[in-house]
Order: sequence, then structure tokens, then C-alpha cells
Amino acid sequence: MNTKYNGNNLFNKLPSSILSKIFVLAQNPQLSLLNKNMYYISQQVSTASKYIVNHILSSIRFSFEWRLENILNRYTRIRTNEAIGALVLRKIKSLDYETALRLAFKYRWKNVLNKLLKMYVVVDESTSAVVHMNTIFMNEDEYLDIDIGKYISQSNEPQKEETDIRVFDSIYIAPIITKIDASDILMCEMLEIVGESDVQMLIDICNARFEFPPDISSSVGRDVRCIDNKFMTCCMLTAARRVCGLNNLGWLKRILDFEFNVNFPFQ
Repeated sequence: MNTKYNGNNLFNKLPSSILSKIFVLAQNPQLSLLNKNMYYISQQVSTASKYIVNHILSSIRFSFEWRLENILNRYTRIRTNEAIGALVLRKIKSLDYETALRLAFKYRWKNVLNKLLKMYVVVDESTSAVVHMNTIFMNEDEYLDIDIGKYISQSNEPQKEETDIRVFDSIYIAPIITKIDASDILMCEMLEIVGESDVQMLIDICNARFEFPPDISSSVGRDVRCIDNKFMTCCMLTAARRVCGLNNLGWLKRILDFEFNVNFPFQ
């Protein structure tokens, strides 16, 4: 009797949920070559994301960020699949916003990046209480588990006056992206900006607007950009440098025509 054949036949009869769990727990990518069913299951977004999360949480020797980047850098198909990246981030508990932003930028997860830029909290200044958190992720009722508190507590008065958005007398909106130095965090990743697609990503970052509910937008307006002047300047100067290297006058004109609303000291 052919034992190998019988083993494969047994696996072929298992439901997809069991095959997925076996692949995730085994933590052996070679298992995908067992048969066609296992290969198909291993290629599914849900299975791949669970495999990665199980991998990065299986050891305390290295940070989850290091382990995540290690596996993403090894498998091109995984890191270029934004759906997998989004699911992985959503499964991480107490996710650091800066880490999520850097990963989304580095791996060009543009939809994830857009959602991160639009996250904010509404704070009652009189009590320092967060009355609303807009951390909705890719779909309605899906939230990132982000430690919001540290970004609010770290706010200083000069920064609040520049970046926070006053709604009512004691109520203000605190955009999370402005509570960090995004241009500094993404400095190394900016060096990897190469083609027109990357330049478009930078322009999209600068054009990102908040999506406030009607009761808030009636007070602050609908045309409110997400990022602060420093990050916007960094993005557009990087984009201009890159398109000059590409000798693309059309793209350069788009950048020069961009409405910065920033006072450059060298103008």
C-alpha cells in the first residue's frame, strides 16, 4: 500500500479550515507543497496573515517589528499584498502607530497609509477625556488596537495650537499623524522613493483630507488636510527631487502647481 498516497488522500479530504490551521501552526512554508489543496489554502489572504501573526508572536527574543519585517522581506508576494498587511496590523494588540505608519509607507500599502493618515481623536480639554476615537481601519467597524493615550498626553501647548483643530470651546480634534515627527520617522524610507508610482504616493499623502462626520465638519469644514506643514514640505521636496532625476517635466509641473499653504523661508 502506498503510504504517501494515502496520506495525501487524507489531507485532500480535510476541510479548508483544518488545512489552514495546520499550515499556520506548523510554521513550515514547505508544507504548502504537500498537495494542491494545501498550496491553495496557503495562498489565501486569511491564512497568510494568520501565519505571519503566529510567526511574529512565537518568540520574545526579537521585537515583533523585526520579526514582521524579516518575513516580509523574504517573501515578495506577501509584502506586496496590501490585504495581507492590513489583516496583520489589525491582529496586533496595542499596535504602535509609528510602526504601522512606517510599515505602510515602506511596503507601499497605500490604502492602509491613507487610513492611518485620517485617524484622529476628539478630546474634551476641560477633562482631558477622549470623547471619540476615529481609528476605523479598512472597513466599517474594524478598528486598529492603537495606544492613543500616549499621543494625547505627550502634546505640548505650542504643538496643540499649531496642529489641533478647535471644534467648540473645550472640544478639539487631535490628528494622530501630527503627534509624531513623521518626516523624521520616515527619513530612511524617503530615500527609497524611486519611480512615478512612489511620487504619486507622496502627492496623495499631501492631498489626504479628514473625513469628519457632519456635526464636526459643519464647524471645521470639509477641506482639512491630514498632515502638518513640516511633513508636507518633506514629501513635496522629496517628490520634486525624484521627478527631476526622472527628467519628467509633467510631474514637476504638478508639484510646482501644488497648493502648499506653507511659508517657505527661501521663497
